[in-house]
Amino acid sequence: MVNILVVDDEPMICKGVAAILKQSNLDIAEVFIAYNGFEALDFIHLEKIDLVFTDIQMEKMNGIELIENIFMEDPTIPIVILSAHGEFEYAQKAIRFGAKEYLVKPITPPHLISVAAKLLGEKEEKQRHFSNWESSRTLSEHTSLEMNYYLNELVTGTVHESEVPAIMEKLGSRMKGTHYSMLVIKLSLDRGGIHDQEISTLKDRSLLKYAALNIIEETAIQWCHLVFNTHNSTFSLLLQIPEEEIRGSQSINQLLMVAQMIHTNLQKYVNVKCQIGISRIRESVIQLPVIYQEALESLAWSETHKGHHMFYIEDIGKTTNEQNLTNTQVDEANNRIVYETKTYIEGHFSDKGLKLQDIADAVHLSPNYLSYLFKKVMGINIWDYVTKLRMEKGKQLILTTDKRRYEISEEIGYESPEHFSKIFKKHFGLNISELKHTGP
Repeated sequence: MVNILVVDDEPMICKGVAAILKQSNLDIAEVFIAYNGFEALDFIHLEKIDLVFTDIQMEKMNGIELIENIFMEDPTIPIVILSAHGEFEYAQKAIRFGAKEYLVKPITPPHLISVAAKLLGEKEEKQRHFSNWESSRTLSEHTSLEMNYYLNELVTGTVHESEVPAIMEKLGSRMKGTHYSMLVIKLSLDRGGIHDQEISTLKDRSLLKYAALNIIEETAIQWCHLVFNTHNSTFSLLLQIPEEEIRGSQSINQLLMVAQMIHTNLQKYVNVKCQIGISRIRESVIQLPVIYQEALESLAWSETHKGHHMFYIEDIGKTTNEQNLTNTQVDEANNRIVYETKTYIEGHFSDKGLKLQDIADAVHLSPNYLSYLFKKVMGINIWDYVTKLRMEKGKQLILTTDKRRYEISEEIGYESPEHFSKIFKKHFGLNISELKHTGP
């Protein structure tokens, strides 16, 4: 059975969509309702969600921001945009950011149910699609050997600047922009496949490699991109970033989202583990050797951080500013960052609309890398820690004051007393009224 989350700041739409889904023949366990993006993320953190329907224009957190946050948590969750007339461009952008479909309001029940059924069924279909990895295509069907050669020459800086325009012309229309980033993906091919078996022959290793390539290609299909083989077990993904998306944290989160999706899909569909290094976004194809080296430098960081799988260049050195540090010195630097993070959270956990991005910005790290460090040192996810502080404060106020439920929810950072009550029951296993009767 599946859980579906419906997000819209208009209660009537939420309840209407939920009612249609509940009355359908879909195998649904629960339909959760959230009236804004922050409530939605609480459900994502606390429940197993299989499908999300979300409004695109919401106060406090719009649909694009919500998609980014959901995909950083779990990129396998299908997301459907609920849009109004006149929001086509915004809806198209949401699809490029990972949404699977968009529905224009008002939505007819048959259409809503058919979309839900299709997306829930696609999970099994994709599993079957990649399960027959022995029949995977060869590299030449994605990038010809000639193009693979030219791309390697470009990123290693071995071609003269005057030759670059002719080579880009050969690459065709897939790369006509001005801003680029590089992801270098190093595969672990010692085992894998649908049965996660040991890979011992060259033939099986090659087939598994091409199956992984198929997944990388399909994962990046919404972006202008090229994938090419740079080493025996390493692929490079060159992404073209639209100019309107190159500023601020949104562009970096987009790169991290792509990397997270690739890592998750490789692990899920062919049991292939990987490490991913991510470059900055830079202007001009002349910078391809620079972003390639940045991605390689980021990838090298995985050698000293075995518990993490993706590394962004601007995170490197933020926790350790000197080279050749001992493991103890690295641990001390990481502990310092986590201590600063804890201090920030403890001073801001009751802020309405607190985001993981806000916390990461406070310590100058990407959300992804900070989440890894925090979990490694503290043994608890960042958002679980925020929720723990909110719940403890809420419990204290319930037991020691006469404040009403709406006053307490307001004080600890929740938008509605109803949502506070749901999270409280999930966290403590009892209702607020039961706590009042049982005491501390």
